[in-house]
Amino acid sequence: MQAIPRATVDKFSRAFAGTRVGFSAKQITDYFTRYSPLVKPHDHYAMNPTRVQLFVESVYALTPEQQYYSLNDLTFFDYESKYEYPSEEMRTRLRGELHSYISLNPIGLGFSEIRETEFRKDWLTAHGRLLTNPPAAVTAARTLLETLFKTIVSERDKEPDGSGNLGRLLKQAEEAVGFVRAENQAEHQLLQGLVSTIDGVSSISNNAGDRHGTVAGVNLDDPHLAYLCVNACGTAGLCFIKKHLFEPMPQQA
Repeated sequence: MQAIPRATVDKFSRAFAGTRVGFSAKQITDYFTRYSPLVKPHDHYAMNPTRVQLFVESVYALTPEQQYYSLNDLTFFDYESKYEYPSEEMRTRLRGELHSYISLNPIGLGFSEIRETEFRKDWLTAHGRLLTNPPAAVTAARTLLETLFKTIVSERDKEPDGSGNLGRLLKQAEEAVGFVRAENQAEHQLLQGLVSTIDGVSSISNNAGDRHGTVAGVNLDDPHLAYLCVNACGTAGLCFIKKHLFEPMPQQA
């Protein structure tokens, strides 16, 4: 993925940080630091750049993917701003130009409620429980992944499986975003391994997590196993988020 063209970033900067429109200087840096700690906070600057300059510098402190996320979110939500926020019409135009550099139809970015930044926060919350409560950490990670799969399937106009079977939801999500069993043996093994891993996480969560109370005689007292479960959920989730947000809807047969 390439960085967003400067001409597009300039249009966003004028809309969200131009003359008496959009964010204050501190609001600009506060917003972009949500996406990366590499964005300099407002009090870092010894001299006072213009708000437009600050906006552009903050954008290019992000990775290309983070640039897309942050600017796309600006067009969807009304954030608190010192000056008048851009109109819905202007934000729609900016969103259209932004999306034109991703693909012809980046289906998820066009309407999805899923945000990678929020998923990462929730994943870190689950991760933070590993030392004190491994079962709760596994349960939180499994629930996060289950919710993600259901949302992806729903946003791709399918009915998500309601049985609570994580493996079935995984297969539905794979089909919905266009993951297919490749003829290439290595790719096939990788996807099949993902299925096995998620099935394992589901079983461990059911048997030793705190979803339905701990089963008698079954304890998740191995922190390394819990660590593996939580990280497997996070890695799989991020993979599906990227596939869902940045690629067009698969063509129906």
